[in-house]
Amino acid sequence: MKQILLIIFVCSSLAFIAQAQTVKVFHENKGQGVTLYASNPGVYPSSLSIEFELTGMTFSEGDKKIFVVPAKAEKFRIGEVTASGKGRFGFKYTYRSAMGDVTQQDYDKNYRYDLPFQKGGSYHLVQGYNGKFSHQGENSLDFTMPEGTEVVAARDGIVAEVVQNNTQACPREECKKFNNYITIMHPDGTFARYGHIKYNGAKFKIGDHVNKGDVIAYSGNTGWSSGPHLHFVCFLGGFDKWQTLETQFRIDKGDKAMVLQEGNTYARDY
Repeated sequence: MKQILLIIFVCSSLAFIAQAQTVKVFHENKGQGVTLYASNPGVYPSSLSIEFELTGMTFSEGDKKIFVVPAKAEKFRIGEVTASGKGRFGFKYTYRSAMGDVTQQDYDKNYRYDLPFQKGGSYHLVQGYNGKFSHQGENSLDFTMPEGTEVVAARDGIVAEVVQNNTQACPREECKKFNNYITIMHPDGTFARYGHIKYNGAKFKIGDHVNKGDVIAYSGNTGWSSGPHLHFVCFLGGFDKWQTLETQFRIDKGDKAMVLQEGNTYARDY
């Protein structure tokens, strides 16, 4: 059998350059074809999009293109590519991956997040959803916050990503490659990213479980930033861009929750 393999891995992110876990596609020969598998050594599921060019062959999963590979999967079966008759046959495929399950529709839309700072703190929301500086078309929040402020988990979850080796910052998009952050996957499959943390400012490592209220990092001023602040975004993964989500936060004494508005100052007394 003539086999032609073309493998492309693409990692997409929004305003941050992600240090994505490595998802790989591989195959094993089987009769007049091959069986395709994927491996995902990471701590969160990843979605895989595969495009085929088939000559005299068929794919067992038909027109299906998107597959969700579980966390820590060593050999997740994607499907079989098999010769459909006599004569010349071969195949090519390309693939790319994205964080989480891009097919997910349901998540806890009513969850009330804690403010991502300690009791007694009060911080100004300098940029809100669809902000003009760097939040166009996304639901992200920027709290003005002195460097070294304790950042706390707004919700329970598993640490999915940690980047903390950068020291540079500038108020231009070209500096997004210098962003430091910690990303947490929640029980409902959503993620939250806490951005611009200081150099070596993370207190947990990938795979750790964190509880709501745990100190997870120290705020900083790294990456695409015009001054010290904390960037918070909740999202579902996507191949071209994330689906960023509106979130409600408990404010004041914690007995009420709301979607935060740019220009307001929010206090935590719980």
